[in-house]
Amino acid sequence: MMLAVCVTVVLGLLSVSGSQAAPLTCEDLLRPLELSSVTQTLGKWVYIAESSDRPFWEQILYTLLHSAWIEVSVPVSTQNNILDIAQFYGFGISHQNAFGFGCSRIDSNFTLHDNSTWTSVIPIPVTEVLLTTCSDCLLTLERWDEDGKTYTSLTLYSRRRELTATELDFYKKQVDCLSLPPATFVDPKKDLCPDTTPPIEDQIAKEVENAVEVISEIPRMLRNTFEQLKNSVYQPFSDIFG
Repeated sequence: MMLAVCVTVVLGLLSVSGSQAAPLTCEDLLRPLELSSVTQTLGKWVYIAESSDRPFWEQILYTLLHSAWIEVSVPVSTQNNILDIAQFYGFGISHQNAFGFGCSRIDSNFTLHDNSTWTSVIPIPVTEVLLTTCSDCLLTLERWDEDGKTYTSLTLYSRRRELTATELDFYKKQVDCLSLPPATFVDPKKDLCPDTTPPIEDQIAKEVENAVEVISEIPRMLRNTFEQLKNSVYQPFSDIFG
């Protein structure tokens, strides 16, 4: 994503001029992104890393998340302050390479309160603030309430699959400023889910349909089993006694 002003800010923050380089403060690191237009956030963003204080989130990501990406778009014939975000997740035993992975898609609508602050109520109420990051990256600071507690997450996306060591170090310092756990990074070599992945609602409906079809076949299967059992028991007697 990043516009000229973001590039200027980031280059200024990351520039090094020997011993004269001023240390970065958390105020610098957590500076909200100043967007001139929301169109700069549109398009495909690949999931790079995430840090969250939600219990067990790091273990869940490390164990199950294969890869992820999002597509940000403006719905046709809607208000200008509405965004559609399609989230594509590949889940599997990613660090055991045993069972491959399956794909899911979650669609959400976000309301823009300004170009760098978004809120959504589905699947849960969440507020996202865009922060300063690398020139073709998207960094979201997310906060939401769950079970009476407020949780925070810092998620890094990019147009690229891999970032430089300097860019990743910048992100890690942002994580530290928020006192969040160390971030979990996905393997950039892993395949991404295709954009043809159906929404999770359609996947659930299909699974239910398949389950109903299987259940409807149970009476026929039982009848066939009973007939086979009956024949295996009574046929020998029929052969003997005619």
